[in-house]
Amino acid sequence: MSKKVLYLFISSALCVALAFAGSNSAKNAGKAPRAVDAENANSVVFNTNHLLNSAVVNYAVIDTMANSYGPAIVNANPISFDPYSNSVVIVHRSKASYAAGGSGGIFYAYSTDGGTTWNKRVGPMQAGLRSNGSGRYPSISLHNPSKTQDPTQVFVQSVFPVLVPQTGGSFGGLVYSTDGGVGVGNPVSTIDSAGAPWSSSMVSPSVFGDAGYVFAAANYGDAGHISIFSSTDGITFAQSNPAQLAATEIYDGYIDDIAGLAYQNGAYYIGVRARFATPLADTAVYTLGVSKSTDGGATWSALDKAPYKTLVPSNYVYNIYANDFVVDGNGGYHWLAVSVDTAATPDLWTLHHIYKASGGSWTLNKIKDLPTHENWAYGDLDQTLTENQLSVSQDGNLVVAKWIQDGRGATYSDSLPIADVWTATWKAGTWSASKNLTNTPDINDQLTHIAQFCGNDGKVHLMRSQSVVTSGNVGAMDVDVTAFYYANDLALGVRKEDGIVAGSFTLGQNYPNPFNPSTTISFTLPNSALTTLKVYNMVGQEVASLVEGQKEAGMYVVDFDASKLASGIYLYKLQSGSYVETKKMVLIK
Repeated sequence: MSKKVLYLFISSALCVALAFAGSNSAKNAGKAPRAVDAENANSVVFNTNHLLNSAVVNYAVIDTMANSYGPAIVNANPISFDPYSNSVVIVHRSKASYAAGGSGGIFYAYSTDGGTTWNKRVGPMQAGLRSNGSGRYPSISLHNPSKTQDPTQVFVQSVFPVLVPQTGGSFGGLVYSTDGGVGVGNPVSTIDSAGAPWSSSMVSPSVFGDAGYVFAAANYGDAGHISIFSSTDGITFAQSNPAQLAATEIYDGYIDDIAGLAYQNGAYYIGVRARFATPLADTAVYTLGVSKSTDGGATWSALDKAPYKTLVPSNYVYNIYANDFVVDGNGGYHWLAVSVDTAATPDLWTLHHIYKASGGSWTLNKIKDLPTHENWAYGDLDQTLTENQLSVSQDGNLVVAKWIQDGRGATYSDSLPIADVWTATWKAGTWSASKNLTNTPDINDQLTHIAQFCGNDGKVHLMRSQSVVTSGNVGAMDVDVTAFYYANDLALGVRKEDGIVAGSFTLGQNYPNPFNPSTTISFTLPNSALTTLKVYNMVGQEVASLVEGQKEAGMYVVDFDASKLASGIYLYKLQSGSYVETKKMVLIK
């Protein structure tokens, strides 16, 4: 994994489920005018080829940055969502014009209404501890120990590498910063380990209902290890080097892929992709391991290593490093990984879900074969690939997978991927059918990250960045204005129609009807209310939950995939406040 010095960054946010990009000359024709005011997102002038709106996802520009390098690493976590306070935060690099000292100033934008309205540029998160020219690849998380609805009582935590020396040079430093509330704007930088060779792999989990603070950072040298930093106040941290995460556990002593750090029900979990020293069945194979702490990060369990080579079919010889890891509400481990079959022509890439229920055994679920494309570089960086990421719902019962793939079916020899954002959802041990969320064949959706937590209805918050100057792929990333975007859609296939005022409750008849296997259901709400839309079989058993949560007034359209159901008559019921209506639909296969 290359670790380039990044010069400038900007992000983009969405609230749905996903995206990615590539490079090169053919897509750099037809430049659009530069922004009138590069710091004001509302004045950015776009080439029409750059408008990211599609039939499913509608984006809004949040802010601009100097380039698109900042989120160009798959294991950063630059967006976080707190379902209790309905807050969303996105951390990003700056431009020299609003961060004296350079483009490595680290700022965050925030929303306290679930992504409807945004405020920008709280920071810099270095808080004077390090030069504003030094920050790179920032991650962010939200900490809500009392599960309050008051955003000003929710701590904003950011961890990021800094260059050594601080205005240039190479990776090695580390800064952890805490703002005392969303939008408070008084960040305190608590750690500066400039003398340690830290890599860009640093993670901090969102934590709800616990007063502790934990984050992890990987060593950058061949004497590599993962250090755990823990605190009770978010200001003073103790560093430990658990033996389970030490260099002696890793073949060749190298770790640079902390896939995730999660918190659920009083326990912290760290997921690591590595070549483990024991058992040493195949030192060339990277596999996955999980360690757990039930005492606030003070001690950790032995790594629970997934038997990767026995789980996947023998023709899959390795997995790529675009992995992600979350833990569900029952303590089950979820990994999203791409396995590669080199015996196929061209190589076959398959998206796998590697799962272990609490107290169970490791299992493998195939989500989808991906159109092969081996050149997943963004410009001259190869740190994102298929951008595999996972989000777990507030109640812990739903897991959303997001990735990108080239919808044209390009081969590995094609140097210009044009990626779409895809998603699928897991509930009660079953995966939904995969869904193309963007479906924009002329736009390369790349550099996307989703928040670690989502709503119980599957609403996933995602950031997206893209240069606004060149059409097509990448452009000059270190000089172009880059914008970050936000959308408000659902991973479960629910979308709100803009500009429609609803005067009453309605539940439309699904169309088509009969259907096989997909159909669309629409409904309107005259006011905001707790709303559910569920599907039942004829004996009254719930077979699908399509909408679940607080919904604003307006018209909604829901895509229902019944590919896993048997032919027959089904009922779908809308309940919003005191309003209830039920209709029939017919599935014929």
